[in-house]
Amino acid sequence: MKQRRRKHFLFTALLLCIFFSFSTHSFGEEIGYLQPLEKPAVKKTSTQISIVENSKFRQNMATLLGERVGPDDSGDVYHAGGLSSYYTGPKNLFPGKGKFGHLYNFLPVIRWYDPTYYYNNEAFHPGSTVEGEFTNKQCLNCHMVESPGIVTQWRESKHGTPSSGSEVVGCDRCHGKNHKKLTMPSYNLCGECHEKQLKGHREGGQGSHAHAYHYELIELGCQIEKPAEETVACLGCHAVENRCDGCHTRHRFSTAEARKPTSCAVCHSGPEQYEYEMYLQSYHGMIYQGEGQTWDWTRPLNAKNYPVPTCAYCHMPEGDHNVINTSTVYTYMGTSLVDRGAKQYKEKRNAWITVCKGCHSPRFAQDQLEAMDEGIKLSFAKYREAMAIVMDLYSEKLIDPMPIDLAPDSTGHNIFSLLPGKGEMRKYNVSNVERLTYEMLVDIVDGIFKAKSHNAYYSPVYGYWEWAQDRWLVQIKDEASKLRRFAEIEKKLGITHHAYEFWKQGEYTDLLLGWKRKNDNE
Repeated sequence: MKQRRRKHFLFTALLLCIFFSFSTHSFGEEIGYLQPLEKPAVKKTSTQISIVENSKFRQNMATLLGERVGPDDSGDVYHAGGLSSYYTGPKNLFPGKGKFGHLYNFLPVIRWYDPTYYYNNEAFHPGSTVEGEFTNKQCLNCHMVESPGIVTQWRESKHGTPSSGSEVVGCDRCHGKNHKKLTMPSYNLCGECHEKQLKGHREGGQGSHAHAYHYELIELGCQIEKPAEETVACLGCHAVENRCDGCHTRHRFSTAEARKPTSCAVCHSGPEQYEYEMYLQSYHGMIYQGEGQTWDWTRPLNAKNYPVPTCAYCHMPEGDHNVINTSTVYTYMGTSLVDRGAKQYKEKRNAWITVCKGCHSPRFAQDQLEAMDEGIKLSFAKYREAMAIVMDLYSEKLIDPMPIDLAPDSTGHNIFSLLPGKGEMRKYNVSNVERLTYEMLVDIVDGIFKAKSHNAYYSPVYGYWEWAQDRWLVQIKDEASKLRRFAEIEKKLGITHHAYEFWKQGEYTDLLLGWKRKNDNE
């Protein structure tokens, strides 16, 4: 009983420390993140953060847990969530690129995802301890010991074992001979031999792989807003624009591997990209899962060779690398409304029906696509109902916290996040009702589009989507009810509510770009 009481006392003390020892000091000012930063000419060393003098939270946690206060990169183990440690940041950062490049940074791993701009640039090259120039045979002799896996993969490829009459494409052809200045190939190098594929890849319009990196990543608020450590995960998928090995993994560069849905699923899965999950929950996906291991994936993508369509079958028929040629109207991942069956899109609609005709009648395909159109339009009706409620809250200044009470967005302004073109539509550092509404559009409305377009049967209803949208609408209404009731109670009691400071400041929140942009604008 005494031990239980002691645990209860410690837990209570922990809560008291969290609530009463929270410092409202601007952590960003102390570490220099809020000061204007010059774009580095080459590599940048990040500022190591020292503990804030008047921040008592860590000292209180250290006393309570019997630990010392220290940096999070010391190698020490900090228990209970690292409560007595403090953030230090990465030691090396590379500058961003594009029109916002001076505002954010990348971890050094960026050179592998944007090789032309970073890896092959002397300023960012990782270097090598091996000197000299080597032939392909010499490379193989060494790497059979150092990294035998890639040699085996290369020998299994058409580069290593070409068809009769073709030349071997060796290590030196892709990486150069000078080991101190090895290069990392981009699509340009691949295109010297694969001209048709490169042309298709680069001609893709908005929404294609050709715009996944520059247009859809490094110039978006979410990317430039957050610390480099957090956005690094975006690179693995979005860098498909810069390299061919995003689909044709090195060093085999297997066409058969790239044709399989699992290859596409590396990027096209998860809350905002539910294509793979929806495909698997269709009859097409069911047959693929049951029989796909017996198919000959080296054969061209057409109805004669495959019993059901796959991702590449539909979006890259006969190996067409311009995925926009067999696509639909681009609506920013399904978050914009359009009737894809409207007259001006007849050509695109007919192109889809042509794909389906490999196995289905045109009338069947037409009816399925029309069902998709109607289901999607209905999902936007639910979203509009939710937004009408939220906009009333915003107009009446009942959202807690209002935008002015939040840390600024990536533009440096405090603008309502759900107004298109006004601020950054973000799902972090916003009120709960904004977050719920964002999810309803970006995750659920988009998910319904993905489910309908892939003819999924489970998820649209019983899974996370149409019935989930009903639930999100209920949650938004419930949140609005609470906000209105609180406001009525406060009015009757004569209470003037002010948003709490923790919405605006915090150890993580102060690292966001918005603070720096706000200072620059002022």
